[in-house]
Amino acid sequence: MTPAQIMEYYSRDDIRDALFGFSKQRETVGVYRSGSFGTRPNMLAYPSDIEQMVREGVVEFHTSLERWSNPMALKQDNYQDLRIGWDLILDLDCKLFEHSKIAASVLCGALREHGISGFSVKYTGGKGFHIGIPWESIPKSVNFQPSAKQYPELARIAGLYLREFIREKLAKEILRKDSPEEIAEKTGVGLGKILTDTGINPYSVIEIDPVLISPRHLFRAPYSLNRKSFLVSLPIRPGDIMDFEKEHSSPHRIKADRGFLDSGEEDEAGPLFAEAMDWWGKRKKEERKRKSREFSVTKKVTPGMFPPCIKTISEGLSDGRKRSVLILINFLSSVKWPWQDIENFILEWNSKNKPPLQENYVRGQLRWHRNRNKQILPPNCGNEGYYASIGVCRPDDICRSIKNPVGYPLRMISSDSRKRNRGNPSGRRVKKNKNKREGKPS
Repeated sequence: MTPAQIMEYYSRDDIRDALFGFSKQRETVGVYRSGSFGTRPNMLAYPSDIEQMVREGVVEFHTSLERWSNPMALKQDNYQDLRIGWDLILDLDCKLFEHSKIAASVLCGALREHGISGFSVKYTGGKGFHIGIPWESIPKSVNFQPSAKQYPELARIAGLYLREFIREKLAKEILRKDSPEEIAEKTGVGLGKILTDTGINPYSVIEIDPVLISPRHLFRAPYSLNRKSFLVSLPIRPGDIMDFEKEHSSPHRIKADRGFLDSGEEDEAGPLFAEAMDWWGKRKKEERKRKSREFSVTKKVTPGMFPPCIKTISEGLSDGRKRSVLILINFLSSVKWPWQDIENFILEWNSKNKPPLQENYVRGQLRWHRNRNKQILPPNCGNEGYYASIGVCRPDDICRSIKNPVGYPLRMISSDSRKRNRGNPSGRRVKKNKNKREGKPS
């Protein structure tokens, strides 16, 4: 857009009124075509300030997540005293716009599950969406302390909780559209980052990072232009997310007839924050429990003790070969195979595939995992996109009592130990008499 076209857009009555109305009690800063921000602190005192800033070269308008009693009095050390509230804004940014729509839709569903209906959705004008809960809906006191004073901690906790709450649903919705290999190809993200020991990691291709929320954090205001795409940061109905296309936000097509963060109901987000704080309080305890549940194998497991899925993979595949590389590497390293043995096994296995994977890909995966020097389990048996998906899940009686393939040899080891100790009620290991073994008198 030319400077004249930018001025024409911001001079529209509906755009000017929407921007100015939203900026009340917020710090509002202009962003120039180069990406540099204007002087801070700043605010819009009059609607005409918008056109004046555009004349000076401003293309975008960014506003604060926090609400202030006097934005112009803000300094580095006094924002706690001036903050009167804050909105929870979750920024969804993805490599693929289709993933952004899926993430936004799933997150909106999660908010409804927590009894929240007064949330807002806004296309950013770029690759993603902003999902927001207004201050009016946020409980004014949490743990007997004013919520206004607990920013950004409360916002981060709520954001991290929602991030984990939607993880499984988000992974399923992404896999409904593409396989892990297709996701890797479309996004350019390595399969090793997409696949984890517990399933696919949706956050390898979708960015929701509440940790970035910080004091005096700014985000693109509703109805601001995006300086890179020259599309509008446009509020939309939650129900329109999946049908939304970027061209719907072209400046000449839109009307500023929908608000953003203007439909909150008092304490509507109370249950969400209660759940988030409870989750946060249990988080470290759960992490300790997870570590205590880690499998422990003390010596190299023989191929005869491999579970059916690993044996089937070992025979060679035509589908799911890239996923199987990761499964085999993680399984073999978890059952104490030396790296040289793992490399030999994987290379020999690849020769059985129809067709084999490119050798440089396989060696690259081996090198990456070896350099990572971190032992992780293969995916759990029930994770979608793995064993059943590639047709290698053929459970026997032992499989029905485990959750991870590494549990299979552990069950066999445990069973063998019980058989050896049968007839020895004390459970102590029975020692052979050395003299009798050597044929000497005792």
